[in-house]
Amino acid sequence: MSHAELVETDKRASRFGRKGFQVTPEVLKQVEKFAGQGLTQEQIGHCLGISHETFHKQKRVSLDFVEAIKKGQSKAISLVSNALFENAMKGVPVSQIFWLKNRAPDQWQDTINQKHSIEAVNKLSDTQLLDEIRKDESIASQVSGLLPLPQSQTQSQPAE
Repeated sequence: MSHAELVETDKRASRFGRKGFQVTPEVLKQVEKFAGQGLTQEQIGHCLGISHETFHKQKRVSLDFVEAIKKGQSKAISLVSNALFENAMKGVPVSQIFWLKNRAPDQWQDTINQKHSIEAVNKLSDTQLLDEIRKDESIASQVSGLLPLPQSQTQSQPAE
């Protein structure tokens, strides 16, 4: 081959790195499906083959991407809620209890939440603390016989 016969080739810069991620209708269907199955955002990104950063970038730039996540989560919650309600209506006790405890917790909860302030206890003298314990019947009944008598009673009792 002579120098004149050399054919000049197209010199394009070769691209390195990953192929750019595009949000397509197929991707949106996958995102909705994965979100509906309860996958975390990190897991959805992994299933799509994209990094954490790319996933969150798509959430910032694509309203459709965010909506697909919300739609998938909402559909799944709806399906499970309906199934739970149907089971409760069929008389499945566990479903009935779960539904009632979550939909009417003020009437159907098993435990009573009591808040106690520990800060105030640190500011009380021993005598004041004992008086407070004696005032609370539930605590006093548990420690009856263990508490010393109030000062007014010890002073009024004759020495033996």
